[in-house]
Amino acid sequence: MSDIKPSSTPIGRGAGFERSAVTLLGLLSLLVGLAAILVGSGVLGMFRSRRPVADPLVVQWLRDNARLAAVIGLVAGLVLLVLGLWWLVRAMRPEGRPDFRLEKSDSGDLDVTSGALANAVRADAEQVPGVKRARVRMAGSDRSPSLRLTLSLQEGTNIRQVWEELDEKVLTRARQSLGRETLPTAIRLQLDRAPKQRVQ
Repeated sequence: MSDIKPSSTPIGRGAGFERSAVTLLGLLSLLVGLAAILVGSGVLGMFRSRRPVADPLVVQWLRDNARLAAVIGLVAGLVLLVLGLWWLVRAMRPEGRPDFRLEKSDSGDLDVTSGALANAVRADAEQVPGVKRARVRMAGSDRSPSLRLTLSLQEGTNIRQVWEELDEKVLTRARQSLGRETLPTAIRLQLDRAPKQRVQ
C-alpha cells in the first residue's frame, strides 16, 4: 500500500490570493497610519509640535482645484468599488471542476470530463464492502487535480478495510487513469443512519 500523507490541498479552495491581498492591504494601512502619526506628532518635521497631518500646500491645492479633487476622489472610489466587487465575486465563485486531456499515441488526445471521472470513481467506491453510498467530485485544476470523496458506511463496517481498499483499488485506478503518481484526496466518512422503525 502506498504511503498516506495528510494533505489540505483538496479540503478547500486555495486561499493564497486572499491571504496575500489582505496582508498587503494590512501592511499598507499600517504604514500609512504610522506615517500619519509621525507627521502629526512632528517627529518627521524636526520635532515641530502640533503640525497638521495634511500639509498646508496640499490643503491649498485641494481648495484651488476642488472640482479636479472631486473627480479624482470619485474615480478612486469607483476603482475601489470595482476591485471590491471583483474580489467578492472571486471569493463566492464555485470551485472549478477541471476536465482532463489524456495523451493517446494513435488516435490523438482524449478529453475526459470531471463528471465522467467522478462517476467512475463513485462506481468503484460503491463496490467497496461496507460502503453504502459515495459522493465524488473533482476539484483543483487540470494541472493539479484533487479528489473529494464522501462515503456513507454501513453500521459495523471495518473502517481500516475500507481505507485499504480505497487506496489499493479505487484511488490507484483513478491515478492510473489520469497518468499521475499522486492525486490529493480528501475522504470524509459518515455512518449511514438506519431507517427509523415505527412502534406499533
